[in-house]
Amino acid sequence: MPQARKTPARKAANHRSRVGRERRARTRQRVIEAALGVIAERGPDAPVIEDFIQAAGVARGTFYNHFKTTEELLTATSAWLENALIEGIESVIGGLEDPVRRAATGMRLWLHLSRRDPVFCAFVVRSRFRGAAVEQALALDLGAGLRSGRLVAPTVELARDLVVGTIREAQARMMDARVPATYPDDVVRMILRALRADERRIDALLAAPLPSIARGSRVGRGPATAPSSRP
Repeated sequence: MPQARKTPARKAANHRSRVGRERRARTRQRVIEAALGVIAERGPDAPVIEDFIQAAGVARGTFYNHFKTTEELLTATSAWLENALIEGIESVIGGLEDPVRRAATGMRLWLHLSRRDPVFCAFVVRSRFRGAAVEQALALDLGAGLRSGRLVAPTVELARDLVVGTIREAQARMMDARVPATYPDDVVRMILRALRADERRIDALLAAPLPSIARGSRVGRGPATAPSSRP
């Protein structure tokens, strides 16, 4: 039986529906990206809904069509950031088999991104961002590095705390002060030394060219202005 042709009215209705969905998706993304800047500047607890509405340039009703509370918006913003980061970092290290190289490259990407994009850096520090997928990938690479003997630490958990704590403090410093271009790699060198990686191996890892994170989102392209120093 031949398939019935769509009538002009049905085609028009489908077109309007598609355009409406695309418009709603763009508006939601606009609010999320505005929230990234607001939270980076003021932290997750200080802003009120009106701050996000003004930053995104949307009506109050439009905001509530997408988010009911600031907590819901913060969750969505963190989830978007994590998905974008995992997509970008995995595009670079996904094909690497050496877990130490994966971990080192991931840390370098994270820190160089923090130096290049103050809004991203401030959001991570001020929101106390803990991406579950990011943490899982780090734990897997550190665990494999310890089992191979290329890294040394009493437990994976202690190795993780060393890495995350050092990187978080480095990001806080980058928020408050200008650092040299070598600072991200210097931090990674100290972490790898603390985990007792071979010095020649460290030199080779840090000498390797670092590809750009291949993503379309604004994170990593740098903001127009940097947020003020943290409270």
